[in-house]
Amino acid sequence: MIVRKNISIDQCYVDKLKPFLEKNNGNLSAAIRDAIETASLALAGSTGENGEKDSSKVSQNAEFRSKLIEEEEFLLVHHTLLEWLIIKTSGLLIDESIVYEIINPYKVKRIPDIVSYINSLNEKMGWKIKVDAEYSPGPEPETASLTLSNGNSCFRGIMAHSLALYLAKQMKLDVQGLFCRSNVTKVYFKRFEFLDYQKVPKGLEEHFGPMESTFREVQKKPEFWKNLIKTYRQQNYQRLSMHRKTFEAFVSGNLPSVVEVTRNFELSTGKPPAAFTLAEHIMIFKEVYLTDSIGNDIEICTEKDKEYVKLIHDYSDRKVCESITKYYSNIFKSIGYPFTVTTSPHMILFEFGKRSGSTHISLE
Repeated sequence: MIVRKNISIDQCYVDKLKPFLEKNNGNLSAAIRDAIETASLALAGSTGENGEKDSSKVSQNAEFRSKLIEEEEFLLVHHTLLEWLIIKTSGLLIDESIVYEIINPYKVKRIPDIVSYINSLNEKMGWKIKVDAEYSPGPEPETASLTLSNGNSCFRGIMAHSLALYLAKQMKLDVQGLFCRSNVTKVYFKRFEFLDYQKVPKGLEEHFGPMESTFREVQKKPEFWKNLIKTYRQQNYQRLSMHRKTFEAFVSGNLPSVVEVTRNFELSTGKPPAAFTLAEHIMIFKEVYLTDSIGNDIEICTEKDKEYVKLIHDYSDRKVCESITKYYSNIFKSIGYPFTVTTSPHMILFEFGKRSGSTHISLE
C-alpha cells in the first residue's frame, strides 16, 4: 500500500537529505525512503550510511574489554609495543596451550563456528579484522582457505598463525600456502596424515615457524652459538663449517668414497638418494655447499635436461682445486645421475643435461 501525504520540511532538513538526494538523482521521495531505511538500521544496532557502528554496540564492546582487564584476563598494552613484540617473535611457533586459551577445542569444532567465534572476538577486542573461510564439503574438509582482511597486518599475522595451528591440531589441515598483502592475509590448507600428535606439521612450521628449531638449538647451547656468531662476524664469514670426518678426509688426502657419501646422505635426509629428483638433489646440494663455506658462491639450473651446478671458489693451489673437484664429484656420483665436470681457475662446472649453444671450459 502506498500512502501519499503532503509534508513540510525546513531547508535545514533538506540539506541533511542532500547525500540521499544525490544518490537518487534528486528524487525527494526516494531520498526520504533511503533516510528512513538508514534510521531503521541504526535503531536496530546495525551500521549507518557512513559505516559508523551503533554507539550502544561500541559501548558493549568497551564494557566487555574493561571487564576482562578488571579480571586480569586482558592487559592494557600499547599498540606500538604489541606490534614490536609480534615482529620480534616472527618465525617462532605459538604454544598450543596459548591458542586453546583463545579458542576452546571442546566448544568450537567446525570451521563455520571458528570463523563466527573469531569474528565476534575480533569485534569485541577492537582489532577490526574480518575472517572469511572457504572449504570443501563434508565433516572433515580436504581443503580450506582463510581470508583475514582489514586491521593491522601484524595482528592479522598472529591471528592467522593461531588459526592455522588450531586447524592443524584439531582438523588435520596443514598450511599449503600463505599470501600476505597490506590489507589482506590468506592461508591455504590441505588435509594431511597426522602420525604424531606432538609433532608440528611441515607446512605450519615452514610458513609460521621457520626459526623455531634454530631458536631451540640456541636455547640449548647459548654460549656456543653466541661465540660462534661473534667469530663468524669478526672474520667476515671466512670460515669453513664441515663434518668432522670430511675435515679429516681433506687433511689426510683420503676423500670420502661414493659409498660413504651415500651413507651420509641417507643419515642426514632420512631417505636414499633415489627418493629425490635431480632438481631436488641440486637444491639440497646448494644448501649444503653454502653452509660448508668451502667455496664462495654457487650458480644452479634445475630446468629439465639443462641441469647444471657451477661452483665458484677462490683457491689458487692446483692440488686443493683437484681435491675439491674430486670431493664434489663423489657427491654427485652418489645420486646416480650421469654428469660431466669441467674446471677452470676459481670455477668447477657440473653439467647433467645438454645445454644448446653452451661452451665448455677447458680443463687446465
